[in-house]
Amino acid sequence: MEKVLLAIDGTTPDQKAFKYAVDLCMRIKADLKVLQVVSPQDFGGYISKIKTKANKAKRFIEESMMAATFAEAGEHETASAMMEEAERNLRKLLPESARAGVTCDLLVRSGDTTKEIVNYVRDNKDIVIAVYDAPRGNDPKSSARKIKNDLKSITKGLTIPVVMVQAET
Repeated sequence: MEKVLLAIDGTTPDQKAFKYAVDLCMRIKADLKVLQVVSPQDFGGYISKIKTKANKAKRFIEESMMAATFAEAGEHETASAMMEEAERNLRKLLPESARAGVTCDLLVRSGDTTKEIVNYVRDNKDIVIAVYDAPRGNDPKSSARKIKNDLKSITKGLTIPVVMVQAET
């Protein structure tokens, strides 16, 4: 069966991008593969956010099964908490795909987003289209430049169509 890849760059998936991917899967009768990539360089920006949720951090760390992926970055506790938060944010959207009758699988990885997307599609020949949920940053100019460069790298590395869904501001 054909599959649609929803590639999420960051910890918070955009509901508009997720809905677009689910609707696309319904139209072409495909399964949905969700690849959420959290960059190790983005740890610093999330530290203050995680610290405000200190009472939940213990649970995040205990429940995280992906700490080893981020351990190399040297931020073991923060990495565990961040991965759990990323997964929790995404899992909030998964019931929407179930209601639509679309099979949805989730994979969370750490690394360079463009490389992870290209490698995933190369390794999974049944992906027919990629939907890119770009990160939303605080600085619109640098964010727009990063998105443009990332999208260029992704499309250059793939032979399938790539759709970028921008979050509403």
